[in-house]
Amino acid sequence: MLIDGARVEDSVDVLWLQGETWFVDVRTGFNGDPRQGWAFAGQIEWVEPKVKFHHLVDTSREARDDVGSFVFTDSGCSETGEVILDGVAVPFEEKWIWLADSLSSSAFIATKDDQLIAVKVVHDRYVACVCDFGAAVYIVRDGRPLVQTAFTTSGSQKDESDMVLEYFASADWQLIEQT
Repeated sequence: MLIDGARVEDSVDVLWLQGETWFVDVRTGFNGDPRQGWAFAGQIEWVEPKVKFHHLVDTSREARDDVGSFVFTDSGCSETGEVILDGVAVPFEEKWIWLADSLSSSAFIATKDDQLIAVKVVHDRYVACVCDFGAAVYIVRDGRPLVQTAFTTSGSQKDESDMVLEYFASADWQLIEQT
């Protein structure tokens, strides 16, 4: 990943799940530490010829948008765009590799006092959830979740990861779209 021409990370693990208009982006492994993560979720808007990503829930607790253009290949895609940081448009570049195609997706939101507090996107057996203090990615196998990663913004000890998993398990999820 390059931001403003400077390499930020050579490689982090990212799971991007997208519905028709909702998405979840969970990134872990910063500085080689699988407990360090950043995640955001929200809605996608096509602003020809680019895609605008509205970060409605973000573990950095900064509401921001980013705008990108994509070049697709058989193995993935390359995204270039810009994100607004401290009021300044900063260019970025990311390279993506396909994990799997999905025939169906569902997007869910959780609200409290009419405020969005969490987003969950499900693609076949892959599930990703984001709230402002953490994220989780898991696979559903035989009706049971197998956690791939879970982190909180406060350092992510095992108890904290369990806490964020319990938070997502107890959320009052509302189906918002299904494809």
